[in-house]
Parts: sequence; C-alpha cells; structure tokens
Amino acid sequence: MICWFRACAVAIRLAWPDLLRPWQSPLLRWRMETYGMLDEQGRLLHAADITPRRLVQFLVQNRQALWRFLRWAASL
Repeated sequence: MICWFRACAVAIRLAWPDLLRPWQSPLLRWRMETYGMLDEQGRLLHAADITPRRLVQFLVQNRQALWRFLRWAASL
C-alpha cells in the first residue's frame, strides 16, 4: 500500500512551480481541458478560462481519478 504522505509529496512536487496559484499551472490546465470540463453554457472549458472556483470543482468531481494517479506516481 502506498503511503498517503508519499502521494502528497508527489502532488506537491508536481504543483510546486504554481503551488500558491495552482489554477495557473500548465499541467493542471491541460488536464482540465483533456477531461472535458464544461462552462455554464455547456461549451468545453478553455485553459485560459480556468479560475480558482473551476479548479476546486474539477478536484471535487475527479478526486478518485486524481487519487489513483497520485498513488500510481508515488509507486514509481
């Protein structure tokens, strides 16, 4: 079983350049676009339109998939 601490360390390492403003992270913006998040009008959300509220919404909606990714990355 992968240690929770190690998965958190991976998350911090991946987010480090934009730790205080993760909604501006190129990696997270790309991931949110790839997952196909929609805006209020039902259109695909563009990376430039990502706000802190959208980031939290993305994290809540995809928490299981993100946790699986962090466990996988921690096992490498």
